[in-house]
Amino acid sequence: MTFKSFRMRRDAENWFSNIRDQKPIQTKFDLYYFCLMVGLATGRRSDPIKRCSEVTDFTDNFVSDYRSYQRLIIGLLIRAELSRLEVSVTEKDEVRQLFVKLVNPQSLTNLTNLGMDRLNEYSSGGYDYLAEKLNVRPHHVEEFLRTYTKLLREAVEQNSSWQ
Repeated sequence: MTFKSFRMRRDAENWFSNIRDQKPIQTKFDLYYFCLMVGLATGRRSDPIKRCSEVTDFTDNFVSDYRSYQRLIIGLLIRAELSRLEVSVTEKDEVRQLFVKLVNPQSLTNLTNLGMDRLNEYSSGGYDYLAEKLNVRPHHVEEFLRTYTKLLREAVEQNSSWQ
């Protein structure tokens, strides 16, 4: 069985083009992660292929800087999906079913293809959110990080399941 990869929309890559090589950003996964965290915190998701016909599959695993956060990221995905489906963490059967649908310990990412699709959808939705909130693409990484931190903090504060 072939497993799906991390995927980024071309319009998102272009939007980040001015800051993608500025420290502390080192990889495309850093940009993906920015979008993903905002998507998960806001519950925003969109199909990357439907939103932008050009997408890039850029890695099939969590890159080394994020490998130690892999379980946390998967946990946040599960939490976002539980919230979206309006399932309480106390509903054990429903939670178990969601895990079976999204998690596969045999894959490099520990996600099923559906789980990978969902993660990519939250990253795509996070990019949509950032592009709407910032109006113009970032030119300086320091300015972007300040604004990003503020937007993410607000999203987390408004997300009752992240409290």
